[in-house]
Amino acid sequence: MNPLPDLTPLRQTIEMHFPAYWPAVDLGLATCATLLLADNSNPVAVIYVGAASSGKTTVASMFEGATIDVNGTPQDLCYRSDNFTPASFVSHAANVSTSKLGKIDLLPQIKDKVLLTPELAPIFRGKEDDLNSRFSTLIRVLDGQGYQTNSGTHGRRGSADAHMFAWLGCTTPFEEKVWRVMAQLGSRLFFLLMETPQAVTVDELLASDQGPSYQERLNHCKQAVHVFLRDLFAAAAGIRQVTWNQGADSSQARRWLVHCAKLLAAMRSEPVEERDSSSAKVIYRPGSEEQPFRARSVLSALARGHALVHGRRQLTEEDLPIIVRVAVSSMPTDRGTIFKALAAAGGQLTVEQARQALGVKSLETARRRMEYFDALGVMEFVETGTGKPAYLRFRTDWAWCASPEFTALLQGNVPPVLDQALNGSPEPVKNRGVCASSSTPNLVQRQERKEGVAKRGHRHTPQEMTGSSKPKNTRNDDLLLALEVA
Repeated sequence: MNPLPDLTPLRQTIEMHFPAYWPAVDLGLATCATLLLADNSNPVAVIYVGAASSGKTTVASMFEGATIDVNGTPQDLCYRSDNFTPASFVSHAANVSTSKLGKIDLLPQIKDKVLLTPELAPIFRGKEDDLNSRFSTLIRVLDGQGYQTNSGTHGRRGSADAHMFAWLGCTTPFEEKVWRVMAQLGSRLFFLLMETPQAVTVDELLASDQGPSYQERLNHCKQAVHVFLRDLFAAAAGIRQVTWNQGADSSQARRWLVHCAKLLAAMRSEPVEERDSSSAKVIYRPGSEEQPFRARSVLSALARGHALVHGRRQLTEEDLPIIVRVAVSSMPTDRGTIFKALAAAGGQLTVEQARQALGVKSLETARRRMEYFDALGVMEFVETGTGKPAYLRFRTDWAWCASPEFTALLQGNVPPVLDQALNGSPEPVKNRGVCASSSTPNLVQRQERKEGVAKRGHRHTPQEMTGSSKPKNTRNDDLLLALEVA
């Protein structure tokens, strides 16, 4: 593989014209780059979520029209669809002859390409039966193993061959029931929340008339994105030509990816609601939890795509902040909100603080949500007795979510790490954006040491035991890492 292109000119262009959008563009580039990975078996779907004017469509527009060179001929890298329905992957339109349906099926047209859908809001709207039907189709297609359907009009249609593609979409925020449907079916979608801009002042509106127009700025960014993608795919020798050397990856980065996958799987589980027979009070108990293997696979592919975009052929801690942001953005809305508030508060929230974070009026409403979050297994709702404030905290196994290292990643920074296996030195790797003391051992290592003590027969104190209602399962961590190497 030839030397990878320098990202600096593109980043400078984006930050000159749309400085707040660089993380979203960076993630879009990483999503495109997953097409270069020879061993990636899961199509990566990333959806930008934001209110009107949050920039999601602007970012997606930068990728439209990108081409790559295939045997000396320019070929479209992106396929744009403004009116998208899951049924269009394999069509059974009654008013089209069977011989012509193959020309309108969406699935073969996006193979080895990036599907761009600037408006996905209709997909996330409607009755639960309709949502179940749409997402069951999306889930099957996003398995990457083709898609076959039957109808009385055209019989069986589609293909059982592997169909790899990447997907960048945009939508406005959607209702809680959509998260519930995705949890029941097993979500294949990952999200990035686009922060809503603060109120614009009169002076800022007047200043916006100065300098290049919006369209001129967008065209500059689009051209820079297209040039970079063309050079990146040329340097990598084309679609699915990069065989990843996992042995060169930072062991710390790989373990953080496992933590993120397990966190996302737990936070996307769906607790079961019941009523206490004696008091008729609503109680929540843990429901079925998705296994973290697919989340780990997709997050790892995104991290590798990000590494390629940044000129590297191995994972480092520099690839983690965007992955953490995707993981938290891919949690159901109120869970992601309370998770970030809890992490920012150092791992403990009172009912009043939770009420403010959730934006609800009643303390009782906040309390009920905190009881619901308790059933997810990551947090626990602690009621210490009459006259004492109740609070939400991370369970013992998840205390790392409030660590300085993870807080730094949430803020988009890279904390110092100790990785003697790679560096041969206990000195921390110096990274831009350090916000934790270099004398503090890396949290992943502290967790490993703690797990090692547990394996040697450490007896937990009563306080430790009440911190988690679930037994620690480090074997699952090891299995996730082992599968990466296999």
